[in-house]
Amino acid sequence: MRFDRRLSTVATVLLALALALTLPGCGPAERPAAETRPSAPEGASLTEAQLAVIDRAELVLTKKCMARHGHPYWVAPSMRADELRAPGYVLDDVGWARRHGYGGRIQQKALATKRHDRNIAYRAGLSEAEARAYVRALSGGPGTPLLTMPLPGGGKVRASNGGCEAEARKRLYGDPTVWFRADKIATNLTPLYVPRLLRDERFTKAQRLWATCMRRAGHSYTDPTSIRSALPRLTQGLDAGRAHTIEVRLAVAEATCARSTGFAETARRLEREHSAPVRARYARDIATRDRLQRAALTRAERLLGA
Repeated sequence: MRFDRRLSTVATVLLALALALTLPGCGPAERPAAETRPSAPEGASLTEAQLAVIDRAELVLTKKCMARHGHPYWVAPSMRADELRAPGYVLDDVGWARRHGYGGRIQQKALATKRHDRNIAYRAGLSEAEARAYVRALSGGPGTPLLTMPLPGGGKVRASNGGCEAEARKRLYGDPTVWFRADKIATNLTPLYVPRLLRDERFTKAQRLWATCMRRAGHSYTDPTSIRSALPRLTQGLDAGRAHTIEVRLAVAEATCARSTGFAETARRLEREHSAPVRARYARDIATRDRLQRAALTRAERLLGA
């Protein structure tokens, strides 16, 4: 992604996603990992660990509901809090980079968990009629109502509002229509301000300083995305240990330069500045999302504690 050149649509979308993962105020994915707290104070953002508690409670509720319909349902083991953090656009946590690189092993672990998902294997072993009954119980069958929400940046998102999955979300968040609207708006605001951020001279200047630092460290990359793009080629054909070593070396260099040049802090400050008018415009939806998440966390903790 080249911020000091003409922007492509793909670049804009990628940065929007990256900012949503690492910078404050864009949605659940950008929350910093932390130990799970007993509850979230009024007005506070939930951490990744707290959001993971809600996700796990949703799976547990789905399992209980499926059991009532006569179907087994397996809940996969939770990831560690340290593994929930995404590196974002520019990585600036040197310690995390030393442990995880860019999270390559974490991604491989998640993919392996999906490949060995017992629910998928169970469904694959069912007859056609049994599989239809299973899907109908899980997410609803033909004619199940859909929740539809136009996104602030254009386009629409839809989700099934049936079966045990919908029942679980309703028990945690309440009115599914209210939750769906608030969540989809609050987590899809980045396209409304990222293009302006990309053109901000303060951002491009900070990134050039970062690139100079990287070059002095022996890594000629103009932006963090170019490193991620190069990684598959750099590690192709290598054993897992050697590939991880290369990933860690680059990630540590990126994080060190991000901190020493102030690039990461500049990006966070500019994200707050550029997102403020957008967040003010959608303040009611953001507040609703946060309120429903805090309530869901309380219910999830009670459920899992029991």
